[in-house]
Amino acid sequence: MRCAWPVPTSDFVEGLNLVLDSSFKQGGVSLKRQIAFGLAFLLLAGCETTRVSPEKAAQVPADDIFAFGKPTSASDARIVFTQDAGALSCLGAGMQVFLNERLAAETSSGKSVKLYHKPGPVQLSIKNNAACAGGDLRGMLLDLKPGYSYSVRGYRGMWDKAEPLLTSPEPYKYK
Repeated sequence: MRCAWPVPTSDFVEGLNLVLDSSFKQGGVSLKRQIAFGLAFLLLAGCETTRVSPEKAAQVPADDIFAFGKPTSASDARIVFTQDAGALSCLGAGMQVFLNERLAAETSSGKSVKLYHKPGPVQLSIKNNAACAGGDLRGMLLDLKPGYSYSVRGYRGMWDKAEPLLTSPEPYKYK
């Protein structure tokens, strides 16, 4: 996965060098080196999200579920959407989940929501719900079977764009 962080310009680096060179030294290791290692670590950590098991994820509060939060018939399929955890990726911003272009729920880092929809084809789309890179809708088509449960993972791909992914377990009868 590539990092979406901007690359510092040479003017920025030179300015940082001047400030740090004229500053502190601690135990023979310059503050400049300590900050450089810290920034490198943060940049690398900020590019990754961590998959969260739907069973271990915190549930999205009821106030953040706008549609499809309850089954309307015994044959409804269930979609369990779980957003990856990652505080530095897009600064921990949440995602909006849409079913057939209708806002269903808003999630946040490491949270899960159960949505219900009638069987048949449904377009599941997600996007970042904050002023984050890659705010466009990204989607997938699901062919829902009556009474089946589908696990969908929301993660941040290249350039912190929200991406949906059908994950394990394979769709299964939940009723």
